[in-house]
Amino acid sequence: MSKQVKSLALHIKAGASVDEATLAKINALTLRPFTADELQVREYVLAHNCIDRDNECFDEALLEDFKNTLPGKGVHIIHPTSYRGTGGPAEGKVFDTATRTMSLDDARTMLGEPKLQLPPDRTMVTVLTAKAYFARTPDNASLLIKQDAGIAGDVSVGFNASDRVAIKDAQGNELTARRWMAPGSAEEMSLVWLGAQQGARAIKSATDTPDNDPTPESPMKPEEIAALQSKAAEGEKSATTLAAIKTALGDDATLLENPTALKAHIVDAKAFKDSLVNDIVGMERQLKMVGDTDDDVKNAKAFIAEFPVERLQLMQKNYEARLPGAGQGQMKGANTNPKAAGTDAPAADSPLNNPALAG
Repeated sequence: MSKQVKSLALHIKAGASVDEATLAKINALTLRPFTADELQVREYVLAHNCIDRDNECFDEALLEDFKNTLPGKGVHIIHPTSYRGTGGPAEGKVFDTATRTMSLDDARTMLGEPKLQLPPDRTMVTVLTAKAYFARTPDNASLLIKQDAGIAGDVSVGFNASDRVAIKDAQGNELTARRWMAPGSAEEMSLVWLGAQQGARAIKSATDTPDNDPTPESPMKPEEIAALQSKAAEGEKSATTLAAIKTALGDDATLLENPTALKAHIVDAKAFKDSLVNDIVGMERQLKMVGDTDDDVKNAKAFIAEFPVERLQLMQKNYEARLPGAGQGQMKGANTNPKAAGTDAPAADSPLNNPALAG
């Protein structure tokens, strides 16, 4: 089985009610009985079977495995397998899960994601919901308020899955998207800064403190809320940008975790493309397609550099086949001033015309 961590978008909006049935499920996991006013409870749409920003999706059977294995697992603030290496204890715990099936239109409405897309081999959306509780303590008051404000929003899930397979359309064509397959298990949840699955969010609007609670949470000051909202907007913009970069990188997205290696790849790629451009312009000069002045060469390089590498490689191959002496081992792209065809005289700028070499 493959151990994975997948980020899921999770926007906190409201708490789930703490009734007697909910308290019973929670207290089955605690070491002493807790009352409703000692807890904060949230219900999340945690995952679904639609294609996410990582160009992946979960199989419905795997979502069922998550439903059965996630209860009792921790909700962490720093991921247990974080590169910092200090995951720390959980701040909350999952106590209940469920799966629901609905139409794509209903899912788009429920999740507030009008562009949500199913894989071509699916017609119904399956969502996994999870309920988690947090104990109200002096040291986590800030976190609970940020959850109330919908700022401490995204979450990741650590899971095991048996395999990741290609998705095919109705004609049997293989897509680039991949599906995580059962059997598997969910190992934990973590609050993080970037989500992959669109629309995973709190769905139940209810209070988690009794109406007669004499000590409600103190509201945040307007300027504090404005500052947090500004930071949230900046974070969402950065998350969208990073998600686009991850999609563009595809299998190389892991390079984002190693900036030094990523920079080295970029430098190498630029050097390779520059080499292609120089080679092509050199051959175009030999073929008399480009002049020999500095401006001619500069303009040709600027124009050709706009092409993708795949096209440049094709151009290089085609030009090599057209050069004088093609297929006879000639030096490619180096001699930009060959002698005129049908003559034995060296070109005007040939070193052979140098009096010092003429003898």
